[in-house]
Amino acid sequence: MNTLFFDVETQRTFDEVGGRQNIRKLGLAAAVTYSTTAGAFCHYTEADVTGLLAEIEAADLVVGCNVLSFDYEVLRAYGPLSP
Repeated sequence: MNTLFFDVETQRTFDEVGGRQNIRKLGLAAAVTYSTTAGAFCHYTEADVTGLLAEIEAADLVVGCNVLSFDYEVLRAYGPLSP
């Protein structure tokens, strides 16, 4: 079973995009993942976001802080993600 731990950092703040209702406008600055199967960390930027989305979709379990209501919403600006 591949458990993926991850965190997202954004390019902008809520104030810069007009509030939380515009979460998808925050933009991906960086993301870091740790895969239990690979036993390794990966670093992503906006230029690599398709690789990040693929790694998340391939994981059996995704773990993070506020993943569903924040991290996934930021990333949905770049493509679909399953909850």
